[in-house]
Order: sequence, then structure tokens, then C-alpha cells
Amino acid sequence: MNRIVLLILLSILSFQCRIFKPSNLDPTEDLGSLQSLLRFLALADAYNTQSQTVLFMKFADSNGTPYVNGIIEYSVYNEADENGIQISPYGESGNVQSYTATLDASGRAFIFFSERGIANIILKDSSNNFVGSVSFRIYNGITKQSFSILSRNGDAQFILEDLANYRNRLASYESFVPLGSANGRQFIYLQVPRTYFGINDFVSDGYIASSADGENYDLVTKIDGVTLERKVTYETILEISKPVFNGYEYVFFLSEEKRDYPTIANYQSNRNLALRISAFFPPAASSVTSLSLDSNLFLFRDTNFPWMYPVFYFGNGRYLITPTLYTAVEVTPILLHSDFSVNQNMVSGFSCSLADSTRNSVGFQLVTIGGTEYLQCPNSSFPIPSQSIEVRSINGNGLENRAVTFDATPQSFDSYPIFVRGKFVATFGATPIGYTFNSENYLLSSPTLTRSSTPISGFTSFLNNGNTSSILRSVKSSGNADYFLLSTVPSFVTPTIEIFRSTDGLSSVSPIPSLPSLYSTSISNPEQIQSANGKLNYSYSISAGIGIGSLPVYLTYFTRDDGTWEDLPKLIKIR
Repeated sequence: MNRIVLLILLSILSFQCRIFKPSNLDPTEDLGSLQSLLRFLALADAYNTQSQTVLFMKFADSNGTPYVNGIIEYSVYNEADENGIQISPYGESGNVQSYTATLDASGRAFIFFSERGIANIILKDSSNNFVGSVSFRIYNGITKQSFSILSRNGDAQFILEDLANYRNRLASYESFVPLGSANGRQFIYLQVPRTYFGINDFVSDGYIASSADGENYDLVTKIDGVTLERKVTYETILEISKPVFNGYEYVFFLSEEKRDYPTIANYQSNRNLALRISAFFPPAASSVTSLSLDSNLFLFRDTNFPWMYPVFYFGNGRYLITPTLYTAVEVTPILLHSDFSVNQNMVSGFSCSLADSTRNSVGFQLVTIGGTEYLQCPNSSFPIPSQSIEVRSINGNGLENRAVTFDATPQSFDSYPIFVRGKFVATFGATPIGYTFNSENYLLSSPTLTRSSTPISGFTSFLNNGNTSSILRSVKSSGNADYFLLSTVPSFVTPTIEIFRSTDGLSSVSPIPSLPSLYSTSISNPEQIQSANGKLNYSYSISAGIGIGSLPVYLTYFTRDDGTWEDLPKLIKIR
């Protein structure tokens, strides 16, 4: 016993510990000051509305029957309330007012919290009668797994379907734009207001986020060096290309466009830009680089359609971009060096053609055969109808090029061939049927590739666009699965789409059910559909009411192992 007492005394002396008396809790003492500091930090945290937590919840009675058209009212209690801070609609004062939501036919609702503290939800039935309540803690970094209920009462079940916690109000503005995939990561663009004075007067910041699975976006980079604003009579926006990966960084090509507002068709000016994001040490922010293109070339579209033009990295440090040549209004493929200086015009240099962009954009392909990378491009507008297509194949090492012919006799091409798993796939006929081309002869000096004698089993589409544009628009692959995306409209403006899946190396396909409609919206961009871990995911944003307006919700649906869609979407999580 004496040895234990001696050890305690030595420890106190060694670490210079102080034993506080109750009187030391006086605010003037050290411990009292520490408590005041912690309280101040908690207050500052409560005032910090630059974050948001979104819950997807279901409300049902004890038997599991949902409260259809029920009403919920919810708020957060924190230091701001304790100190009498005036409430405001969106937390402008540091204290957010209560919000309300009406439950849907399944008893579900999206719930938004822009403060931290103790959240309380009051549930009423469709006749506005009190049913029950629930409380839980909202804190920075909360997840579905760490969510726990503090208290509940009444005849109700409070079922958490999903939860997402966002920093820096990345989910406070409807500017969710899927950009595509590169190196196994999916990318989205987000635009967040920095200063807001009204619908016609605000300044924003742009962010690019990426994910390895399509649900958890763990890398976020702010785009520096651009001006994004709306000022009553004009607005400045960004259009961003699909990502490319050069082995150590992700590269995007951007158009900063200034145009009249609200008559957005009147174009004023443009800047052609590139953005690099390190793959190994992703920065919090990255500055754009100006491109030295000719003054009549613009990475610009005079529409609000998503980016559909090809962009590639290939060979020994080269980029393919596709600006528009004005005043001819013709999309012109340009080859760049690794430092973004111009290598050459691919129309005059290689006879590549993108004049008919609705068809020919699909014809630009990266082909890797025998360890060498080739850029394949159309050399004329898509022939309608034709049983033979000729393209240019450009060696990525020395830029030697040659003609490659695809012979489909007696079938007529409906789309350009797309390179998938060492073969080429194209669709044929008014009711498109999928066939493959072997690549065995591709390395010959003047090769002709012949269509297989039998179609891909199950690859018969119900789509028919009158042979006005390629039906087969894209192929998304991951794991052992390949997904073929067919669309009646190249720009994806109100398209009819169809998706086929192959898991046996292109011997057969099976149709994927139509895109889910529950908690969903129509597709408007082919890059909304991506593939990760052998499954397909469809990403988008919708709006959900809060009683005084609405806020955006970022969601993604996933397919199951059998190719059918899951019953409910998942909230997209952003770091």
C-alpha cells in the first residue's frame, strides 16, 4: 500500500499535475477559463452554418404502416438558441428557423440540418394530429452508422434510410453535374454561392469532387482562377470536359463563358482553360491554365447541353480536345502537347472529321492493341446508309496514321464501332442489333475488319431514331461487366434510352430495367450513368421542400448483382 501511495506522489511531482478544488471552478481560475473556452468553441460551432446534414427518413406506426401525407416539423437546439440569437430562414443570423415537410406515399421525406446540436422532429398525421417525436444529436462528421436516437415518444417508428453530412455547404445549391470517369474514379462538378444578394446577383465557387464507388466523394478540389457570377444583365459559367488521366494527374478542359442574362443565347466572350488535379496528392484548390488556341477556336457550346465532344489523353503525352471553329461553327479536333501547346490541327493533319458531331463524336476512340495505344477518328461524316466505314488510326508513339476499314456486308451501320475488351462493337439496322468485329488484323498496314457472322445474343434494341444519329452512345465497364448505353437523342434532351449488360466477354447481353422513377428525375447527361465494382450507378439531383422553399438532394441509384435496380437511391456523400 505504501508503495502505491509513493508511486502516486512521484507521478504527480513528475508531471506537475494540479488537483483542483471546487473553488477552482471560479471563472477566473484555470479550469473555469477552460470551460468558458470550450463553451465559446461550442457556440462558434453552432454558428457555423457552412455545413449541412441531409437525412432520408421513413415514418410509420408501430405496425409498419407509413404515415402517408403526414407532416413533420424539425429544428436544432444549440448554443445559439440558449443565447437568444434571432432565427433566420437559412441561418443568416447564425440560427436557423424550424422547417417542415410533407411525407410521401411511402411515409418518407428528406430532412435538412444546417446547424449542429440536438435535433428534434415532431410527427403529425395527415389531419395535423400529434403522433410522436424523436431527438438525436447532429454533429460534424455524423454518418448513418454513427447515428443514434436520444429519445422518442408516441406511436411511431422513425426509420433512417440514409444520411449524408456535407462540409462548406456543398449541398446548398443545385449545380450537380456528373462529368464522367477516369482511372477508376467518378467526377462531379458543384457550384456553391460565395456571396448571394438575389437570384440575379451572386458570385459562386466551383468544385470538382471524385469518388471510387459513385457514392462517397472523398476528394474535393476548388477551381481557382475563374469568375463565376450573375450580375443582372449577364452571367459567367463554366462548361467542363470529361476527365482524362495522364498517369499522375487528372486533367479537365474548361470553357469560361460570359453571356447575356436572362437571354442566355447571346454569347459575349470565352476563355479556353485547362485544369490539373494531382491523383496522388489532391490539392484543396487548383488554378486553371490558359490555352494558347487560335483566336477563332473556342471550347464553347452555344447550348446548355452537357459536354458531349471527345477529349482524350493518349500516347506519349498528348491530348485531344475538340473546340468549335467560329464563324464556321464547326467542331475541330486539335492535338495538344503535354504542356497544352498546340501540336496540330487533326483535320488538316490526319483527315479527322467532327463536322457531324452528333454522329462522329462517338467515332473517336482509344484503341490499345499489342501494347500500343491508337487514337481512332472518323475521316468523313457518317455515311447513311453504308455497309462499310473507313476511319483513321493514329499511332500514339510516333503519330503514324493509316486507314482502317470496317466491313459489315450485308448489314448497314447504325453506329460507329466502339472498342470494348479487345473487340469492336457496333449496331446495325433500323431496329439496332449488336455485332462484334475481331481486332486480329488491326495492326496490318491497311486492315479490313469484318463483322462477325452472328449477332451478340440478346442485343436487339427497341429504339429507332430513323437512322439520324448513332443509337449506341457509350460503353461503361468495370469488373467483368460492360454496359451499353443506347439513346435516341445524342444531346440527351428528353431521350429514350436503353441499357444492355454483358458479363461474359461480349458473347451475350441482357437488358437493364428502365431507370428508376421513385425519388428520381429524367436523364439529361450520358455521364450520369457510370460503372463501379461491376455495377451500374445513375447519379442526379432533385429538390425537396422545407416549408419555406426547397433544397437540393444529391442521389445515386445502384444496380444489384443481377442487374436490376435497388429499391431506393443512396444519398451521395461529399467529404
